[in-house]
Amino acid sequence: MNNLLSSTAVTRTEEGSIVLATSENIFIEENGKWICSLSLSNYQIRDLTCSGGIIYGAGDNGIFIRSTNGGIDWLVEHFPTKANVWSIVSNGKGLVVAHGEKVIYISTNYGETWSVLSPFGVHNPPSIRSLCLYEKYLFIGTKIHPENGGVWMMDLSSHEVTKLNAKTNQMISAMLVTNHQLVTVSGSCRGKDGIIEFISLDDIKRKTDYQWNKCYSTDVQGSFLDISAHNGVLFTTSSQNESGYSTVSRVYLESQQIVPCDYVRGHGWRICNENENYIVAAQNETRFFEKNSQRVC
Repeated sequence: MNNLLSSTAVTRTEEGSIVLATSENIFIEENGKWICSLSLSNYQIRDLTCSGGIIYGAGDNGIFIRSTNGGIDWLVEHFPTKANVWSIVSNGKGLVVAHGEKVIYISTNYGETWSVLSPFGVHNPPSIRSLCLYEKYLFIGTKIHPENGGVWMMDLSSHEVTKLNAKTNQMISAMLVTNHQLVTVSGSCRGKDGIIEFISLDDIKRKTDYQWNKCYSTDVQGSFLDISAHNGVLFTTSSQNESGYSTVSRVYLESQQIVPCDYVRGHGWRICNENENYIVAAQNETRFFEKNSQRVC
């Protein structure tokens, strides 16, 4: 099943169904068929996540959507911001976190109400691009910023904020935690300097010298845009090259390798995988890869 339509975000429910956001609609997969469950003219959803049986989405102009029945029905609201929200995370216990330009929105009741926090206690704070939630820690990735860009960590119990990785010319596009490692993907608007780095959570908790490891690829990318993990299997997507194609790559943290294995038309905005099968929400197509029917990475 390839080239369904262009899309902007994708996630899997805990039952294994796919939820896909296109430029104006939300689709859910039901018995192998795609059903449009929500129309959103003038808005695009930039991120989808599912935990505790609830699907959350966020996107352009501060839009927030939520479904408690597998994507059949949706609540459509707005955060108190006109900024585009690129990341929303949750833990299945009522905690949901999203971001504005320089602030984060925190809900402890499944998105019913929100509190606002300014995480950066610095002059000239950076803009936020990505979030990752793990236990009581919120990892915050920034857009390109010459002074305060990089990866920050907020302890949600104390609101203490620590910079973990300084980046002056790269945005932190996406992050995740897998196998007790924090993994980040980044890139810039110019050049070919996409980077995937990771660090042990134990190193972070010890608050010693933060030693980041870097993955290497034979195929240089301008920017990595997203990363997904399932059962220790990692895939990443990139921005498009001069020919209009972005790269899908398998990531091996143990050997610190990035292995290109597929291509999609346009920027590869988001990726979601189940073991070695994956779905890419890309600018000009939606790419489905099934190991038993397509080429294998």
